[in-house]
Amino acid sequence: MASLLPRKISPQTQQSAAIQVSLRDLLNTIFFYRWVWTAIVVGCFVLSGVLAVVLPPSYRAEARLLTLYAGYYDMQMDRSSGRAGPSFDPTQVVNVEAQILSSPELHREVVQNEIGAKAGREGLDRALQGFEKHFHLEKVDLANLIELSYSDSDPNRAARVLNRLITDYFRQRSGVFTQGRLSFLEAQRDKVREELDTANAELIAFQRSRNVVNIDSQIAAAVALRGLLHQRQLENDGALAQDGSTLAELVKQTVHVPADIELFRDNTEAAHAIDTMQLSLLQLKSRRADLASRYMEQSPFVTELDSQIHDVKKAITEQSGRLVSTVRTGHNSYYDTVQDRILRLQSDVAGEKARQTTLLEQNQKAEATLRDLITTANQLRRMEIDRDLLVQTFKTFSQQVEEARIEQNQMDTASSTNVRIIQAPTAPIHRSNPPILFLAAGLVTGILLACLSVIVLSSLRETFLSPEEIERSLGLPVLIAPMSPNPPLSALQRLRKNRPAQTPPQHARGPRRGDFGRMIMAVNNSSEAASKLILMLAFRDDDGMPTIVRGLVEDLEARSAHSVLLLDLHPGSGDYGLPDKDGLLHWPGEPSGTAALAPRSPDATDALLNYLPLAGRRVLVARPRPDVVMPIGRQASALFETLRANHDFVVIHAPAASRSFTGIENSILADATVLSIRAEATRKPVALTLRQQIEEAGGRIAGVAMTNRHSYIPDAIYRFL
Repeated sequence: MASLLPRKISPQTQQSAAIQVSLRDLLNTIFFYRWVWTAIVVGCFVLSGVLAVVLPPSYRAEARLLTLYAGYYDMQMDRSSGRAGPSFDPTQVVNVEAQILSSPELHREVVQNEIGAKAGREGLDRALQGFEKHFHLEKVDLANLIELSYSDSDPNRAARVLNRLITDYFRQRSGVFTQGRLSFLEAQRDKVREELDTANAELIAFQRSRNVVNIDSQIAAAVALRGLLHQRQLENDGALAQDGSTLAELVKQTVHVPADIELFRDNTEAAHAIDTMQLSLLQLKSRRADLASRYMEQSPFVTELDSQIHDVKKAITEQSGRLVSTVRTGHNSYYDTVQDRILRLQSDVAGEKARQTTLLEQNQKAEATLRDLITTANQLRRMEIDRDLLVQTFKTFSQQVEEARIEQNQMDTASSTNVRIIQAPTAPIHRSNPPILFLAAGLVTGILLACLSVIVLSSLRETFLSPEEIERSLGLPVLIAPMSPNPPLSALQRLRKNRPAQTPPQHARGPRRGDFGRMIMAVNNSSEAASKLILMLAFRDDDGMPTIVRGLVEDLEARSAHSVLLLDLHPGSGDYGLPDKDGLLHWPGEPSGTAALAPRSPDATDALLNYLPLAGRRVLVARPRPDVVMPIGRQASALFETLRANHDFVVIHAPAASRSFTGIENSILADATVLSIRAEATRKPVALTLRQQIEEAGGRIAGVAMTNRHSYIPDAIYRFL
């Protein structure tokens, strides 16, 4: 049984629990479907045994052929590299021989020889289909091997048919490789020789008509000449551009240069006379200033000096107008130098233009010559390529003619062929389909189908088998999960309808006192109230809740100083006994006794509830009075507070959620709610919905009580867990 230590499951723990599956849980699931997978395994095993008996024996004759590089596939010498090597990929040897062995004509010939000429077309087709069904060919490319096999119910006939196939194969192969091949190759070789002679004559005539001696040297010389002319043209164009620019700039700058220029100009005497008169004028102005400082402006001295100053100024003015300079002119030597430079540049430009015209004509002629040579070279190359292809084709056909002659000589003797028989077909001794093979295949198939069936059934099952499944699905701790003392009926026993007496497993037992410690601890930790109100809720009436409630009440009785109250909200069921003539209740299956409680004092709840003491225990069972509507939800808070005041523990067995919503509505007032889930009966969606409804109503779920739990693991295996 799983550990019953109290624990609180966090989201991380729920996630890890959803991934990890215990060995006990896995074995429990496997043994739960034991009749399913046992039936599948036994059925497949029996079916394989029937097939082993019904199917006729089969014998397989085998043969092996080794392909070599001889005859048609002889080693050829690569003349270009001087190394020996096969003429094509070695795997093609096996492929070609396998194609001949798989030829429908060869198979038809073997079948025709086997059944005789009297068989009609339909019989021949049926026999050919049977031959193809029993004949098998396999290639081993890396070893150049061909493995042949033929299956038949008669071992001697299997070996005889395979021998006939190999004999007919060698005869047909000789005709395929040698018949008409030599004459065809000789005709092709002679035809290629005529085409080669014609191509050589056309090539020589073309060279003579185009005056071609060495086309590569001629093209190289033409390219060099064209490059030299192009270089000279570029140099001439550069010189022409330079001289033209220099000439234009020189003409522009010297257009105003005169041929004659002034040499010198002389006016020394006239200038000396003017200078003397200006000196006299300055002296007169100095004297006037001196006299003006001593005499008045109208004095005769000042007036006289003013008249003299006026006369001197007039004389200077008249002398300046009559000033004569001596000028001498001569020829400009720079003008002659510029004109000489211009003439030289003009002659150079004229020569470079003439040279440009000549070089342009020479370049065009060299370009045309080079194009003609290139065109001629292209035509010559095409003709040479055609001639070389004909030469290569002629060599190939000549070589194939020699090979065909050698091969024809080799094919004349059977020992010279490149295919060797390294394993001749013999009559087999052992069957190719032994019965043990069918039995092993049936056993393996049955195990695989059984595993697949168990996986599919467990994935489609929506009920719970173990506490681990409940914790993984609901995320709630399983507070108690007692083993049922009676194991469930098997599928075979359900068909028989009469269950034989069986001994319960040693590890199966019902709930006992002391098993509810984890549930009580969860209830005590659910709230800080001094008195605990415990709501026991199941989805259906047959979920086995009364057994859990009775065990919980007994454990609470031992832990409480006052009486324990059991509020049974569906009294008509009789789960907790019926009152006797003294008004006492008795647990079902327990002997009668006397009341262990003193008479209780009446209170306000007597109008709603009928209190009955339990014989021999400090337990009161309260049941609603007839025709009394019990308050629910928050309206029942006063009732529950009164019950809390008189009792340390109040256990409420609520009606099943499938027929009443009372338990879900009252869960908000309870300190802890315990859900009851019946193994193999309560579906996962129903349990999830019930948990969601309680949480939405504001209730606190302490955990789950699992009822009707069975262990399907045999005792011999369970004791090791």
